[in-house]
Amino acid sequence: MAATTHKASPKAPAQPTPKEQLVPHVKMTLKGHEESVNEVAFILGTRFLVSGSEDKSLRVWNLDTGKQVGEPLLGHDADVRALARSPNGRWIVSGANNGSILVWEIATNKTESELKRVPVSFKGHGSFVENVVFAPDNETFASASWDQTVCVWKRETGEIVLGPLKVGSVAFSVAYSPDGTKLAAGTDERIIVWNLKTGKELLKIEQRAYRVAFTPDGLRLVSGNRNDIRISDATTGNIIKQFDAHTDADFTSLAIAPNGTKLATTSVDRTTRFFDLTTFEPIGGPLEHPDGVWGVVFSKDSQFIATGCADKIVRTWTVPLSETELQQSTEKILKKTIISQQPYPRRAPIQTSRFFDGFDPHSSSARSNTDGFKNTMHRLFSRSSASNDHVPPRRSIPLVDVFATRGKHRTANRHTAERDKKLQQQRPPRKQAHTGASSSNTPPAGTSNVIGGATPVTLQTGGANASATTTHPSPLDVEHVSDTTCFAVLTGCFPRLSRTRQTNAAAPRTR
Repeated sequence: MAATTHKASPKAPAQPTPKEQLVPHVKMTLKGHEESVNEVAFILGTRFLVSGSEDKSLRVWNLDTGKQVGEPLLGHDADVRALARSPNGRWIVSGANNGSILVWEIATNKTESELKRVPVSFKGHGSFVENVVFAPDNETFASASWDQTVCVWKRETGEIVLGPLKVGSVAFSVAYSPDGTKLAAGTDERIIVWNLKTGKELLKIEQRAYRVAFTPDGLRLVSGNRNDIRISDATTGNIIKQFDAHTDADFTSLAIAPNGTKLATTSVDRTTRFFDLTTFEPIGGPLEHPDGVWGVVFSKDSQFIATGCADKIVRTWTVPLSETELQQSTEKILKKTIISQQPYPRRAPIQTSRFFDGFDPHSSSARSNTDGFKNTMHRLFSRSSASNDHVPPRRSIPLVDVFATRGKHRTANRHTAERDKKLQQQRPPRKQAHTGASSSNTPPAGTSNVIGGATPVTLQTGGANASATTTHPSPLDVEHVSDTTCFAVLTGCFPRLSRTRQTNAAAPRTR
């Protein structure tokens, strides 16, 4: 017998847990350099990436096509060792092993990118320019050199506006605080922080730092030694956390994600690794390269990185999510799910077809002018919240045609006609203003046309001449209404008020 298979019921998609990580992978491999790639940088506001190499050139890459844009940018007479772009995406600065610095202006459009060297000489360093970085103002940049100095340059003129600042050992890196008021330098012996307005030294941390960077909030300094990473307080210099990143070989570079959630480090051990800046735990596994990795940079949205490798290739990678990002992502998904599952509130409908259900025109409240008016108005302008399962039975009151006054007719219910009959009998007879001749079609005096088999009602048109009658319409002339109409109910509710007004109008006024 064939086995019976049961189709599994659909399940809601599983929500990611803090331990689940997205597996990073290579998005693009960019080939063209002839020597090791030392530095890379995303050009903000564009889909371009620039790289610097020991082949003495810079190259621009289109991240949509993976192709090189234009010819290699030549100008340096030595290996390009340092590279940085301005915050506004308009300028690129590069430093070489012979101490030279060049600034390039970026001219971009939708299809092409072009870099041009600015004819300004930046002379001041006498040895390798190990690191360069632009200030938040886009007008100045800083450099660190093996000549044991740090300089701050005016981009437009090539003038040194601060420095050379002597640090006492090889200067490996420089970093600006997010607000541009501080400058930090990592050297072979210590980390030094200056006030850029006064040039005064603010902080000195006795620890070697090949690379140093401020976190996006400006509260912490992240630095890398040979194989460990340190997180320090940017004001006091106290170490907050210290952990090993690359234990088998020297650390080479680091980058902090713009959203402040994670840190990326590279090493000659051929890997790029990620760490959570909240928990300081590793994020996912290392990104494996064929050779030592020299440079790393995050994209503006923190979702991609680019690395420069000793195998002459530039690579772009997806970035794993940190635990903080996973938690935020999970909360957003849950919030959207809860909102999507909540039904929109519905207002109770107005039950117009059952508006007068359960309303008794002969009740004491209906017969009272004030109470009846309030009760009717309340029912007229309020919504019915009663369930359809508990609606009182509908009342059907037969209608009759009743002679009103001066030859006019009105439609009323049977109970109103009987009340009018009694009132007519109690009133004294009035003189007939006009007596019409009896018609051959007029029913006998004292009868009325009753719809729906109602009890006949005696009608008198008043006066001494009791034989005088008025022609009544036939049953075919009267519309048969199965339910109580608004007019009929209101007529039953307020007859006393109408008669009172008529009596007051006829009575003589007294002073």
